[in-house]
Amino acid sequence: MTIIGITFTQITTAQYIMKSVSLDSLLQTIKDPNKKVDAIIAFLEEPQNQYLEIAASYANRAFIISQQNNYMKGNIQAMIKLGDYYFRSGDYKNAMEYAQRSREMAGDLGFNKELANSLSLIGIIYTELGDHDNSSRYFFQSLKLFEKLEDKKGIAQALGNIGLNFYNQQYYDKALEYYNNSLLIAKSIDNQSLIKKQYNNIAVVYGDLNKYDTSIVFLQKALAISIELGDKLGQGINIMNIGHIQMIEGNFDSALISFQHSLALLTEMNNPSHISECNFNFGYCYYHLNKISESIDFFKKALNQGQTIGYYTIINNSAKMLNQIFINRKDTISAYRYVLLQNKSLDSLYTFQKQDLLTKHELQYIYEKKEFELKLAQNKRDNVLLLIIFGLILGLIIVVLILSRYKLKSKIVIVEKEKIELEKEKIESELVIKDKELTVNLISLYKKNEMLIDIAHKLGQLEYTTSGKEPRNVLAQISKELRNSTVDKMLNEFSQRFQEVHAGFYEKLLSLYPDLTQNELKLCAFLRLNMSTKEIAEITGQQFTSIDKARYRLRRKLNLSGPEANLVTFLSRF
Repeated sequence: MTIIGITFTQITTAQYIMKSVSLDSLLQTIKDPNKKVDAIIAFLEEPQNQYLEIAASYANRAFIISQQNNYMKGNIQAMIKLGDYYFRSGDYKNAMEYAQRSREMAGDLGFNKELANSLSLIGIIYTELGDHDNSSRYFFQSLKLFEKLEDKKGIAQALGNIGLNFYNQQYYDKALEYYNNSLLIAKSIDNQSLIKKQYNNIAVVYGDLNKYDTSIVFLQKALAISIELGDKLGQGINIMNIGHIQMIEGNFDSALISFQHSLALLTEMNNPSHISECNFNFGYCYYHLNKISESIDFFKKALNQGQTIGYYTIINNSAKMLNQIFINRKDTISAYRYVLLQNKSLDSLYTFQKQDLLTKHELQYIYEKKEFELKLAQNKRDNVLLLIIFGLILGLIIVVLILSRYKLKSKIVIVEKEKIELEKEKIESELVIKDKELTVNLISLYKKNEMLIDIAHKLGQLEYTTSGKEPRNVLAQISKELRNSTVDKMLNEFSQRFQEVHAGFYEKLLSLYPDLTQNELKLCAFLRLNMSTKEIAEITGQQFTSIDKARYRLRRKLNLSGPEANLVTFLSRF
């Protein structure tokens, strides 16, 4: 049983020639090359135009224009159409070449819809080669992309292709499941061509399951759509398939009516292969109705048409029936002539099938090799990508470690700095306390010194009131020693304690200013304690003017000039 959903047929009709003429006229009015390509692709998208002999010419025209104008999307679409045409022509090598090229290009440029269509075409070619594992893989990849794009038409086509794959493996339940799912989506978008295709495919399955009544129901549904669309080729094939079922069921009269209607449509469409099938079916019906003369005429007609177009199956079947008829008639010469034709057709058919099989095996080997090379190249790219990613991750880890180490080091520095600051504050605090203690001690020494001076003074007065030379001499000596030693002792004790608090103060000053005198060093010490001129004068017993002059000389030795150069501030640095 021949079903349009499965069999691909080239046709040439007056109706479609008119459409192509209209397309040529339209193309002449379009100036933009890219829009010309779009117009050709849109024309070839129409189901009835896909079977035209000039389809390849249009697809090639779109391919050349798109290539010349660097229109990548149109170029990919044209390659898919060329692949479709070569597949329908049985040139699987060129079909796969265009399908693979379009797939690679669409994948590289991110055209997902075109990529999905390319994958679908590759799957169909693998189905024809009998490689159902690869065809399923490509069909499901195509389905996944169409689902991602939410392209319902593409989803319906992909589901139908998967159903076809199951049908070819005789998994009829799975085939029906996918055909019905495809049909539901096609109905939801009211795509009559897709609906008709799935009706035909479902009818094929039920026919193989010998459920002829159900098969005819779906064929009649497909026929109704073909009539609505004005698809005369579809009508002719649908009606012939209905007649074929009627013939299998033994309803030969009804079958003859169907074949007559089908033949009229197919003759109008000038489709020789289906016309020869129809004539053979006429002969078969008349043979079983015992109208042998009529059956001989139709078998001969089918045989001649088969020889004209090289349709070996029809030649073989027609010659076989004619041989049987003439054997029954005891016409051995005629029977022998037809048995020779039958054997010759079988040899041709066998040779053709063998060549076809060898071609398929050769193509399968070539494409498996190419698939392996593509996979190997992809693995290499993946490995390079993994190395790059690994390098980036490693670099990132190193950067993170460096930054972490830097942050840690910065934290340590900050902590150390804070620690030093705290130590400094502590030392400064202790120094302030010690300076205060030193000042207090100095004042205490000063008070003690005043007291001793006062005692010396009183002893001096006592010297003049005491009688006797010796006592006066003793008092005079004690008074003198007290006067001479009190200040020196006080200053020596101060220097010793100052050095304990401000260790290295004198040494630092002398290393920079070696010409400083002892008195100037002591003045520096007093100023380091932030003592005023009055306080220094009281301790040293000098007048204010003497202290001011000493300060002036000290500033000059220390190279300090200008009012902003504070002597106390300067000395606090040591």
